[in-house]
Amino acid sequence: MSRGKSNPPGLGIWLLRHACPGNHNQALTGDLIEKFRQGRSHGWFWKQVLIAIAVGVLGEVQRHWPHFSYAIAGAAMPGFFWESVLGVRSVVHWYALPWPWSQLVFEWSPQALLALAALPVLAAALLINGSFHWISLLRTGVISVALITLLHYLPDAFPWLLRPVAGKPHFRTLIIEPVFVFFSIFLVSAWLGCRSPRQAKARPAEPLG
Repeated sequence: MSRGKSNPPGLGIWLLRHACPGNHNQALTGDLIEKFRQGRSHGWFWKQVLIAIAVGVLGEVQRHWPHFSYAIAGAAMPGFFWESVLGVRSVVHWYALPWPWSQLVFEWSPQALLALAALPVLAAALLINGSFHWISLLRTGVISVALITLLHYLPDAFPWLLRPVAGKPHFRTLIIEPVFVFFSIFLVSAWLGCRSPRQAKARPAEPLG
């Protein structure tokens, strides 16, 4: 048997080791390589890679479902409440506040309200999950506001991030669908906000087998 046929696809091995969530990647990779060299086909190997990635992703979703709940709520908020959020500026009479508070309220109130509107979903999910901490909510809210604010100013520095809106020549929107952008922002915020430094440094390894 030639060397090319005895070795599985290099891209598949890389995906198993780096793109497959979980702590059993090395053992799983070794097991699949051994079976491949015993006569399994390239199609069989790729099928196992895709199954391993799918199972790993589903496991991560199940494990971090409060974070995903917050991300789903955060992604839905702009579509339902954006006009109402912008209307809050006139209610609080931001222009009557002294500078720099007037500027801060005008620039940051929509981002803060979006994050606050989704936080009850995260709080309820963490309570159900038995991992509720006030500091987690505070960190998540602050990170969400910071990332949404960054998104607000990012197109000013990188205009190529915007594309024209069909039928509205004077309007431009993100080249990536905003719902996916907000989902990613809220997911990252929850993941970082609900993770303490001790957990990040000293996460216990799961037993093999």
